Amino acid sequence: MSIHSPVDYLWVLASAVLVVLMQAGFTCVESGLVRAKNSINVAFKNLIDFCIASVLFGLLGFGLMFGTSWHGLVGEVPDIFMKTPDAWMATLFFFQLAFCGTATTIVSGAVAERMRFSAYCLSAVLVSLLIYPIAGHWAWGGLLEGLHTGWLGRLGFIDFAGSTVVHSVGGWVSLACLLILGPRLGRFGPNGRPIEGYNLPVATLGVFLLWVGWFGFNGGSTLALDGRVPGIIANTALAGAAGGAVAMVLTWKLLGVPAVDRIMNGVLAGLVGITANCHLVTPVAALFVGAVSGVICVLGTLLLERLEIDDAVGAVPVHLFAGIWGTLAVALCAPDGSWGEGVTRWQQLQIQVLGVVSVGAFAFGLSYAVLRLVNLWWPLRVSEDDERIGLNIAEHGASSAVLDLIVQMDRQARKGDFSTRVEVEPETEAARIAVFYNAVLDQFSVETNRRQMAMRKLAQLANYDTLTGLGTRRLFQEAVQRAVRSAQAGAHSGALLYVDLDDFKLINDRYGHAFGDELLRHAARRMAALVPVETGVLGRLGGDEFAILLDRLGEPSQAQAFAQDLADRLLAALSEPLQIQGHAFRIHASVGIALFDGGDDAAAIVRRADEAMYTAKLAGKGGWRRHGPEAEDFAPAL
Repeated sequence: MSIHSPVDYLWVLASAVLVVLMQAGFTCVESGLVRAKNSINVAFKNLIDFCIASVLFGLLGFGLMFGTSWHGLVGEVPDIFMKTPDAWMATLFFFQLAFCGTATTIVSGAVAERMRFSAYCLSAVLVSLLIYPIAGHWAWGGLLEGLHTGWLGRLGFIDFAGSTVVHSVGGWVSLACLLILGPRLGRFGPNGRPIEGYNLPVATLGVFLLWVGWFGFNGGSTLALDGRVPGIIANTALAGAAGGAVAMVLTWKLLGVPAVDRIMNGVLAGLVGITANCHLVTPVAALFVGAVSGVICVLGTLLLERLEIDDAVGAVPVHLFAGIWGTLAVALCAPDGSWGEGVTRWQQLQIQVLGVVSVGAFAFGLSYAVLRLVNLWWPLRVSEDDERIGLNIAEHGASSAVLDLIVQMDRQARKGDFSTRVEVEPETEAARIAVFYNAVLDQFSVETNRRQMAMRKLAQLANYDTLTGLGTRRLFQEAVQRAVRSAQAGAHSGALLYVDLDDFKLINDRYGHAFGDELLRHAARRMAALVPVETGVLGRLGGDEFAILLDRLGEPSQAQAFAQDLADRLLAALSEPLQIQGHAFRIHASVGIALFDGGDDAAAIVRRADEAMYTAKLAGKGGWRRHGPEAEDFAPAL
C-alpha cells in the first residue's frame, strides 16, 4: 500500500466535500425543472437518498466494493468499514460515499412527479447497497491496495472518475424506472405538451453548483495532489463549457430558440463525458469530448420524446448517453500509448465497450427485474389523483404559499366557479400574485353580473310585453302547452279566452298612439284583476289581442260555466267608463272561448278560440262566442 502525505488526505477530503456539494446542485436542478407542486418532494428525495446511501454504503457497500475480491466480482468482506478503519480507508470511504450518493440521486430527477416516495427509497437502497458497489468493484476493486482486483480493472478497463461506474449506473437505473412507471399525465398523446419547470433560475444555480463540485469529482480521483490535478480540472471546465455552447447552437437550430433546460443539460453532459478520460486527453480533445456530449444529449432528449419516454429532467441523456460516450472516448480521444504498454487503440476500445455493456446489463437488468416484480404487488407510481394534486401534498402533506394559491386556482378552473376570492397568507411570496388574481376575479365578477343582467333584460324583452307587463305570445304558448300536459296527467278540463278590443285601430288613428297605449294599459289592468291567480294566465298576443288561460277547472261542464261567467264579467269590467287624456271613454271587446282537455293540441286550442272571437265580432261585437264541435256552438250564447 502506498504512503499518502497529509496534503493528499486534505486534497481528497476537500474534493469529497465538493462532491457532496453536488447533492445541493442536484436538488436545485431537479426541483427547479419540475412543477411547484412537486418541488418539495424532489428536494426531499435528494436529501433522503444521501442518508440511505451513507448508511448502507458504510454498513455493506464499501466492503462489497473494496473488500478482498472474490473472483473479481465482489468484495468478500462487506463489513470491512465497520471494523476499525485506518485513516486512508476512512478518507477513501468518504470520497466514495460522495460518489455513491451521486449515482443514487440521479434517479430522483428522472422519475420526478410520479414515483411514490417509498418506491424511490427502494430504488435508492438497490443502487447504494448492490448496483453501485458491485459495478464499482469490477472497475475499481483493489483501490485500497493500489491494485486492480476487479475483473474489468484487470482487463484494462479505464473509467477514471466514473462516467460508467457512477453516471451510467444512475442512468441505467433511471431508464428502468421510466419504462416501468410510464410518462406523466398530459405529457404525451393527442393533447400532450411539454411540462415546464417552475424555477429555471434555481435550476441554473444548480448547474453551477454541480460544475464546481465536478472539479472535486474529477480532480480528487487522482487520490493525491500531484501534477495531474491542474490539467484534469482544466479539462473538466473546458468540456462542460463546450457541452453547453454546442447544446445552445443545436437547440437554437432545431427548436428555433436557445432552450434553457437543454443548454443546462448540455453543460452537465459535457461534464459527464469528460469524467472517464479527463486524466488522459489534451485540452483540445476535452473540448471535442464536451461538444460531442452536448450533441448526444440534445439528440438523445429528442429520441426519448419520440419514443414517449418521459424523463422529467433529462437524466438519461445526460448521465447514460453522455456517460457511454465518455467511456468510449477513453479509447477514441486519448493519445496513443495512454492505455498501457502494447495496448492498441482498437484493443482498448473493445475493453471499453465490454465495460459499458457489462455494467449496463447488470445495472439495468437487476433494477428492472426487481422493480418490475415489486410493481406487480405494490405499485411504484402514485395514483392519478395524487399526481394531479402534486406529490408535495400527496406524499408529504407539505405545501407552500405559492402551491396553496395554485391549488385554489386549479380548483376554481376545474369547477368553473370564480365567485370566491382566493385566500393566501399575507407577506408571503404568493401574496402579491393573489392580490392581482383577486383583482381579476373582481373585474370578472363585475363583467359577469353585467352580462347576466343583460341576459335577464333580453329574456324580459323576449317574454314580457314592455307596455302592459303581460307575458308575450311565446310565453303564453308555453303556458298553454303546460296546461295541456297538466290536463293529460290530471284528467281535468280547461278553457282559453281570446280577447280582441273592438275598433282599436280607429281609436288609435283618431286619438294617437299615446292614447292607444294608455287604453291598452287600462284594459290589461282590468282583465288582470279578474283572472284567478291559482289557475289563470293573462297574456298579450300582439296589438290589441289578449288571451286568458284557465287551467284545472274540473269537468267540461264546470269549465264551460266558469269560462262563460268570466267572459261576462270581463266584458262588464272593460265597459266601465274611464278617463284618458281628458276624454270619457268605454272599452268594448269581443271574446272567443275554446274549451280543452288532455287530448287537445296547444296550437289548435288557440286557433279555435281565435275563430270563436271572430264569430263574436261578426255577430255585432261587444259579446262572446264559444267554439264547439257542433255548428250551433257558434251561435250567440244565451
